[in-house]
Amino acid sequence: MRPNFPVNLLWRRLPQLARICWGLMLDRRVPPHLKLIPIGAVLYLLLPYDLIPDFLVPVIGQIDDLLVLFLAFRLFLGLVPADILFEHQQKVGW
Repeated sequence: MRPNFPVNLLWRRLPQLARICWGLMLDRRVPPHLKLIPIGAVLYLLLPYDLIPDFLVPVIGQIDDLLVLFLAFRLFLGLVPADILFEHQQKVGW
């Protein structure tokens, strides 16, 4: 997946995308500092602190959580070496 990936395809391929990300997280060829990106995003989602608190602006407060998660995984997939990403895409039938 590269930056100009159509968003509507993202929703249909979300299970495959999750398997690709999981495989990349377990792959020893992916640099450890890149693996910190999705880990940090998931921690942000789990921690009670937010950029926009959920109780102040209910809908927007939850959208920022999803936006952080989406942008972090997009950055992660964009920074992973292309040959490794392609290999994982082939494994899940992307």
